Amino acid sequence: MTEGIQNGSIPKSVFDDVSALLRKRMKGITEPVRIREGELASQLGVSRTPVREALIRLESTGMVSLQPGKGALLCPVTDKDYVEWLQLREQLEGFATREAALNASQRDVERLRAIFEPFMTEGGAEAEQDAYGKANVSFHKEIIKLANNRLLNRVWDAFGHTQTTYRRQTIKRLHRSSNSLREHLAIIDAIEQRDAGLAETLAKEHVRALYKAVMQSLSEAGRLA
Repeated sequence: MTEGIQNGSIPKSVFDDVSALLRKRMKGITEPVRIREGELASQLGVSRTPVREALIRLESTGMVSLQPGKGALLCPVTDKDYVEWLQLREQLEGFATREAALNASQRDVERLRAIFEPFMTEGGAEAEQDAYGKANVSFHKEIIKLANNRLLNRVWDAFGHTQTTYRRQTIKRLHRSSNSLREHLAIIDAIEQRDAGLAETLAKEHVRALYKAVMQSLSEAGRLA
């Protein structure tokens, strides 16, 4: 793997690899965990310098906390983090889905439908909730990609650890699989019809429904500040 640093930045491949490793480590943690630069560098086959620069960049996303004299800490996603992300995500996905409706080819539409093909039998989404959670993440990433907006992609990637619906198992915990599938299919229909306004509205309503379900769940659990 090339690790050379050019113009004060690290290769995207190194940054992506560091991000991927840390996202895997975030699964299940509830308290900050120490990150060892040397261990990451060894796993990736690079020196510690590009790893250190990747950690500095990741600090801006909230995934990592850099503390003078103490090194880097991997920070779990809190309820507050997730709720704030959903509020922002409603606007981002509304825009992304509107653009997707204007940009998507029929092949793109077919690819979106294929994501949910395994769950189209009655009760399929509920029966395979873990697999559906992964499909959900793939769908939303694809919508962002179809928006064809580089800045939007950068924002989405930067906060990808926060919008980890699959890792937090939000859909599964809230028993939203069937509703989620129905909402996704309606969004795909709007994209196929090239109805940008409807696609945007449906996308916002989709995220807002998840936000309301999360808030209700947190309230019932006594976890709202």
